[in-house]
Amino acid sequence: MHTAERSVSLETIVQTAVSGLPLRIRRAQRTTINEGSAHLVVLLEDYAAVRVTRDRFTASRLRQRQQLVDSLPSGIGLTVPRSLGPVAEIEGYAAVATEFVAGAPCPAGEGEPEELQRLLEAVSSIDPVPLQRMLNEPLYFCGGANWYSIQIEEVIPRIYQQFRSLAREAIEALSHLEPEEQVFSHGDLGGYNVMWHRGRATGILDWDLSSMSDRSTDLASLGVWHGWEKLSKIASPHQVIRAGIRRNTFRLQQLGFLIVAQRPEAEISAAIGRANRWIAENLACK
Repeated sequence: MHTAERSVSLETIVQTAVSGLPLRIRRAQRTTINEGSAHLVVLLEDYAAVRVTRDRFTASRLRQRQQLVDSLPSGIGLTVPRSLGPVAEIEGYAAVATEFVAGAPCPAGEGEPEELQRLLEAVSSIDPVPLQRMLNEPLYFCGGANWYSIQIEEVIPRIYQQFRSLAREAIEALSHLEPEEQVFSHGDLGGYNVMWHRGRATGILDWDLSSMSDRSTDLASLGVWHGWEKLSKIASPHQVIRAGIRRNTFRLQQLGFLIVAQRPEAEISAAIGRANRWIAENLACK
């Protein structure tokens, strides 16, 4: 969190977000989780979680994003972080107190294919019609309709010279991916965004990237976290190929997000390093 750049403290933002909650919640012990690139989360024991935006780009969409979460159907069999109070906005930043979602992330590389398939189906079966106006356009976080030009003009020039042609090939492959049946997509279905308990997915966090897409979007996220070899057990070879095309641009998309959000140069530089390493380890060796 860029506390050095803020004229308002994290404590002030959190206090504002929880101001209308019961006293026991406001006084609960707090733990800061600093995993996400767009938000950090302050846990108030097992009572609540406060999402705090890291930049003004993300803050401008928090109200719409939380409205989407509050509108998700209750019958999907997974807990979601519904609002406990209104979105608080202070000096261009935003925060919201939400219900606590119990559980822990599945360790990387673990997760039974049957449960991954249940998780994927639970999300893709959500009826998007009532939620349409709250959904993002695909790849909005790294440019939306302009994502391709941002990749070509802003991202690729930052990649090491010897990897630029590989990066461009990955971007071109995604841009030429033929449209398929559109379903509700979480957009980042894996890692710290899914809570598990005793081998079962129990809750889903961070719905900020939700959009209409095909199943390969969420399939790619599951494969990256739980193990790519498991995808063949829950999807067709065709879908796995499409998921691979998406996966090959993930690091480049993340770099695009940081550029679009005008994040500090240190963060952008770190993302450049991660993108170069990923290309070297996964694309250059083919």
